[in-house]
Amino acid sequence: MTSSIDVTHRRMVKVLTITLILLMTVFGLLANRYDSRRRQSFKLSKVYLAYAILWTIAFAGIYGHQIYQDYIQGQINLRDAVSLYSYMNITVAIINYVTQMIMNDTVAKTMSQVPLFQTLKMFHLDNASLLRSIAMALVKSVGFPLILETTFILQQRRLEPELSLIWTVYRLLPLIISNLLNNCYFGAMIVVKEILKAINVRLESHRQQVNIMQREDQLKLNTSFYRMQRFCSLADELDRLADRYIVIYVHSDKYLSLMSLSIILSLICNLLGMTVGFYSLYYALADTFLGSKPYDGLGALINLVFLFISLTEITMLAHLCNNLLVATRRTAIILQEMNLQHADCRYRQAVHSFTLLVTLTKFKIRPMGLYELDMQLIINVFSAVSSFLLILIQADLSHRFKMY
Repeated sequence: MTSSIDVTHRRMVKVLTITLILLMTVFGLLANRYDSRRRQSFKLSKVYLAYAILWTIAFAGIYGHQIYQDYIQGQINLRDAVSLYSYMNITVAIINYVTQMIMNDTVAKTMSQVPLFQTLKMFHLDNASLLRSIAMALVKSVGFPLILETTFILQQRRLEPELSLIWTVYRLLPLIISNLLNNCYFGAMIVVKEILKAINVRLESHRQQVNIMQREDQLKLNTSFYRMQRFCSLADELDRLADRYIVIYVHSDKYLSLMSLSIILSLICNLLGMTVGFYSLYYALADTFLGSKPYDGLGALINLVFLFISLTEITMLAHLCNNLLVATRRTAIILQEMNLQHADCRYRQAVHSFTLLVTLTKFKIRPMGLYELDMQLIINVFSAVSSFLLILIQADLSHRFKMY
């Protein structure tokens, strides 16, 4: 039963991985072709590269021309959360296209070196936890675009009812492309979190067995040869777990370095989106109570949607990264709780080596070394948004009272 569940888990992860690779290829963000016969399974494809270049030129040309036309016609309104969010995501998408082509060889080598499915075969992943994590990833990658598409439809029917609904898809496309790399990173970190939790389950089993073997009754019951044999067997398994831990750490860090710029740009987009969203809500209320204008309920609802998505994106990323850090700290705690008083020297060496590995690696998620992604990120974002809002509201109120 457990074996069939593990196979199902590997299939789920494989399907999600293939889906993300296909999406990145279709949207021109990946110019590498998969070939299982090669030692380096991902290799640069000239056809895919030409396709990616055409995508980049077409995307930059079409959406860049739109921004230019809006600027010429004076239609750029930085107080509109929807417009600002769209412009920022167009910019991020273009930067992602350029950086992905520049780092194409590095991306291919990194993807080829990741022993993902070999590692998954070693562990039994928790079914409920994995399903919850996959559900979160689907909400982020599928649910949010559907919410945004619905919002665009409502906005278009209100402001430009004569236009076709195809224009809402045209507006949604940059938001999907700009978040595709982040969704890939989010999905990868979900798998890393589940593997770390599986390692901790194995270590917890070790701790229980080792501590039981060193009780007084067990010391009298088992012979020295049996204890040595048992401790050596456990030490070999512990070495394999340590090997998987360092593989996870190294490849997670490499993957983070590839995605760092996209993550930072996405956080900036969400930060500015939240700021403008809150300011737009304030501005509508100020116009109603101070300017005696009718309250724009639908406009406020649309701003709330973008505000909610920006906040949720940051919260989900911070929560996932924090869970990863908690899992690595749990690994260190379990190793420290092992009773090694009467343990075999071979097993002591394995425990000390694993503990030293966890201590020295100091698993951290810090894109480009700027700031660490954990729950503190949410507090920092709200602090920054509050500071920006305070400045904007004070300036607006000063301007309003001068007019009166």
